[in-house]
Amino acid sequence: MPNPLTFRLRLAALVIGVFLIGANSFILSPILSDVAASLNTTAVPITWSISAFGGATGLSAFFLSGVIDRSDARLVFSAAFVVMALGFLGSAVTPVWQGLAGGQALVGLATGILLPAIYSEAVRIAPEGQGARSLGIVLSGWSLSLMLGVPVSAALSDMLDWRTAYFALGGIAALQAVAFAMFRPSRPVEPGRARGPARLQVLRIVGVRSLLVTCLCFMSAFYGTYALLGHHMRETLGISATAASMAALTYGVGFGIGGFVARQVDRLGPRRVFPYFLASSCLIYLMLLVATQTLWTSLLATLLLGFVNHFGLSLTVLLLAQSKPDARGMLIGLNITVTYIAVFCGPLLMSALYAADGFGAVSLMAAILVAVAVILNWRIRRI
Repeated sequence: MPNPLTFRLRLAALVIGVFLIGANSFILSPILSDVAASLNTTAVPITWSISAFGGATGLSAFFLSGVIDRSDARLVFSAAFVVMALGFLGSAVTPVWQGLAGGQALVGLATGILLPAIYSEAVRIAPEGQGARSLGIVLSGWSLSLMLGVPVSAALSDMLDWRTAYFALGGIAALQAVAFAMFRPSRPVEPGRARGPARLQVLRIVGVRSLLVTCLCFMSAFYGTYALLGHHMRETLGISATAASMAALTYGVGFGIGGFVARQVDRLGPRRVFPYFLASSCLIYLMLLVATQTLWTSLLATLLLGFVNHFGLSLTVLLLAQSKPDARGMLIGLNITVTYIAVFCGPLLMSALYAADGFGAVSLMAAILVAVAVILNWRIRRI
């Protein structure tokens, strides 16, 4: 267990790591046209860079996350942040869209290792009985990326050049590599240390398959709905893109508030309260069609959705991490892989429903998907 100062420094470094990943995940959307014009192409090839990032993240998390359980965290973090910095540098200096896609694939390769490593480390270094609180603080990096990283990146693009944003992210990633290299080893690395269990073995652990299906349903509901929410609000309310983007801001605020109250979850018991947070998310999705009839109710709904979704994400990760500590990295890596499957499948499913029956069908399907997660976790809540 690290001393209090070291614990706080590690926690801060983990928050910055999540911030970097979140900022890169969302940065291209507001500057898409600027990037396309600069690289003498259209918007479509630039979106392929987003796909390159997502695909590389999913593959990396699936095939490489086992390294986390067999290696010293200091080495894993330092090496991954170096790779991420190189990916940002490549994204910043490329003269063609293929270079941007390659740079983003490199960032995705690092992200697929970093996300499970960050989540695993947050749980590992937490004081006894404070896993949800520690993980909640680390997950606030996502809120910071939505509320600070994306707007600042867009401002840098407007005032200077879109490449400046990637240079800035690359500089932060390089500093992260140095910071983690300066930490003491998290644990002694023993020669010939036994390998952790194989993927098929961890899937046999009680509750793991239910938690992974929960992740698939929960994330498909979120990413599918989020992809269409802004468009639906603009069509329904006749508002500008800037006004519609407030929904992302309020979601980020709600998500961040969730992190501040996470210590109560430790007191009540994560597994016991998890189904209730999922059920709350289900109800919000069900009411989303009505809530989006006015701007203020739309923003209230996204604020509440961000709050309960914080626990949907954090408790899935926490319960997986606690299922088998010596396979924590592999378990969270599987969770990240499933998440990026949902990133791909959710918008496809929801866009088809939207085209056929409008946003009401999207809202209903999201509620059904999360209801499946409620049932699964109600069944295993006392394990």
